Amino acid sequence: MNGLLLLLLFLSYQIVDGNSNHTLSFMFITSFGKFGLNSSGVIPAAEMAITDINDRSTLLPGYVLGYDSVRDSQCQYDKSLDAFFQGIQSAPVKLAVIECGCSVATEPVAAISHHWNISQIAYFSGSADLSDRNRYKRFFRDIPSNALDPPAFVSVLQHFGWKRMFSITQDEALFTGANANLLTAFNQVFDNVLLTSDDYRIFYLNCYSGPARKIICEASKRGYMYPKYAWILPDWYIDQWWMAAVDGGSVNCTDTELETFLERTLILQRYLSPDANTALTDAGIESATPQQFQEQYKYLAKQSGYDLTDAGARLYDAIWILAVALNRTAIMVNKGNINGTGCENISGSLVPLEQFQYSNEKMGCLIQYNIQMTNFSGVSGNIQFDSNGTCIQHTLRLKQYRRNGSLTKTQCAHFSTLDSYVFNFELGFSDQIVYPDGTPPDGTPMQVTVSLAIPLDAVMYILAACGITFAGACLVFNILFRQRRVVKLSSPNLNYLIILGAVLMYISVYIYIRPVKDSSGIRGSCVLREWLFVVGYALCFGSVLAKMWRIYYIIQNPTAKKIVFKDWQMIAVALCISAVGVVLLILGTAVPQLRGQVTLRTNDENPNGIAQLGLKEEYFIWTCYGSSTPPFYWRILIFSYLVILQIIGIMLAFQTRKVKFPGLNDSVFVAAIIYTSSIVLVILIVDTFILNNYINTFGAIFTVGIIILTTVFLAFTFVPKMYLLYKDPEGKSISSNVNMPETRDPLNQDTRRPTQDAILLDSNQLQIIKELRLENSLLKEKLMTSSEPSVQFPDSKAPQLKEFST
Repeated sequence: MNGLLLLLLFLSYQIVDGNSNHTLSFMFITSFGKFGLNSSGVIPAAEMAITDINDRSTLLPGYVLGYDSVRDSQCQYDKSLDAFFQGIQSAPVKLAVIECGCSVATEPVAAISHHWNISQIAYFSGSADLSDRNRYKRFFRDIPSNALDPPAFVSVLQHFGWKRMFSITQDEALFTGANANLLTAFNQVFDNVLLTSDDYRIFYLNCYSGPARKIICEASKRGYMYPKYAWILPDWYIDQWWMAAVDGGSVNCTDTELETFLERTLILQRYLSPDANTALTDAGIESATPQQFQEQYKYLAKQSGYDLTDAGARLYDAIWILAVALNRTAIMVNKGNINGTGCENISGSLVPLEQFQYSNEKMGCLIQYNIQMTNFSGVSGNIQFDSNGTCIQHTLRLKQYRRNGSLTKTQCAHFSTLDSYVFNFELGFSDQIVYPDGTPPDGTPMQVTVSLAIPLDAVMYILAACGITFAGACLVFNILFRQRRVVKLSSPNLNYLIILGAVLMYISVYIYIRPVKDSSGIRGSCVLREWLFVVGYALCFGSVLAKMWRIYYIIQNPTAKKIVFKDWQMIAVALCISAVGVVLLILGTAVPQLRGQVTLRTNDENPNGIAQLGLKEEYFIWTCYGSSTPPFYWRILIFSYLVILQIIGIMLAFQTRKVKFPGLNDSVFVAAIIYTSSIVLVILIVDTFILNNYINTFGAIFTVGIIILTTVFLAFTFVPKMYLLYKDPEGKSISSNVNMPETRDPLNQDTRRPTQDAILLDSNQLQIIKELRLENSLLKEKLMTSSEPSVQFPDSKAPQLKEFST
């Protein structure tokens, strides 16, 4: 290949020296890939451009354009500067610099070339830093800046539903800078899109082709390929860069293995190639098309042993840009009119192009102006520069390696900067065409929202249904037998509130176990189940407290005139107790700061699993409360309200624990309700605050607790009445068998205030109590004066008394 290069250089010299016209020379620096990027495949395109320009009689008449030699920057900072200074110091004078092989090599030359009043035109350097006009004063490039890449990447990721990507970045300024730009753009849309975790599926190779070949070989060995993985590559790798004959590096993979790996790989191309049949307006042979250029370029590259590269077309256009600008400059010099160029007041003089010297600022300014004004259709697309000297590009392309006999790039989509990089498939392409076996996942663990286990659901549904049925039976019993003495003395109207509260709590079980998979559904469920549970509990327990308070009040006030209670009074007490809970619920629902924040939390009960394509599955549950403080305190307030009710109930139950007046009161059973509900409520509170992230455990304990709590309310309220009604339908035992002991001080024989008493609702029962008290007084007098073991009353209505001993 070196012999062919020398032959081409010799022919170039012959063209320059053998022509009687004036010679115009430019500095041509590229990279032969020894230490980095190989852009030497553009040399045949350079020869094509010089030949076509010099054959165009209307372009640069009287001049011959050429370059003295091809200098190798080795894509390195210092080597590029060496090549530049060698070109400056050697004759002839250079009017411009073409490229430097890559961005790393271009930047140092572009930063100083203006000191020699020469402009630089690049075809391969896409670094976003080169758009800094203050630093790179006379730099131009016919390739768009890689600053266009991040929004295009975002569009690709959003289209395919990817939220994370792993960037494999080579540790060089060119790549680390591009990676930083990607990270900035991605973080505006995604969270942690550039990963360093152990579970990633979308890869971007941000490196030279040599390291890329080694990376994909290792990835192929590990099976990191479609359909489980997706790869995105740069657009500037030379054709067939993965082949051993092209790269020259040694890897433990065959060309066929690498081709198999690369199939379905994406390539983001930030420059737009014109339609193959678009006629050229300025660059190239008249009436030629890009397709004709590519055919001729491939032929020359093959003949000279160079590797094909997409950059060949851009170098061809870069030389044409220089030729057109020099032609316009020559015309202006001949006319002596440079008004409007901004170079009028620049030092230096207007001289013919062949007399240009590095110290002539005016001529340097004029050449720069005419390059800036470039606007024509070339073989690489439309050429026009923005104020920073970068080619204006509105459209980017997404290509894919596809096997059509051989592995080739196929355009499948495009984006436009004019419509916010909206992803648009090319005609005939779709997700199914690009990824026929399904779009690869991005490595994000699959979030599976779980609800209660189906068997647990079924059991809870059945238990709640049985509970509602039991409540219905209690309602029927209360209605049918409400006039019977056994039921009547238990306040049947108050029992209706207990039944209503029980039904509400049973219904809340259905809301707790109802499967919910979205935030809107869980938000409504959270509010509804809180209302049902708290209101239901307040109605049940408020009614129980009302009954217990009545017993306690009678014990503390034994006078008959003070123990008559109306049903509406008892209902009012129960409703007032319930109203406090309703007020708290209204506050929690209406005040935004107190509302529960529906949150998706990790379900600590289920270990992570493995789904299809080897993805992790993370199990989540919807919870009604997040981590914010105000809702947390509101929940504490609700439970505190319930706990206070329990404490009051326990105190009343303790004060009335010795009351044993069968049939006339519910003291024993009401106390049982209070004690049992207190235990269950403590379990529910612990379950709510500690086991909230264990959905099945939490759900089972909470719903079973509600069912037990509700059933206790109903069972201890109605089952004893059912049993007494069955044993004594007329309620005779209520007035004929009463055990009501009193305490007595043995020293002074004085009777204290009774500590137990009956619960009376009508005048007949009050009369019974009076008679019993009178008979009890007579009995005590007999006992004090007699040593007989028992006393028999002649009256048949007198109660049968147990034996007493003095």
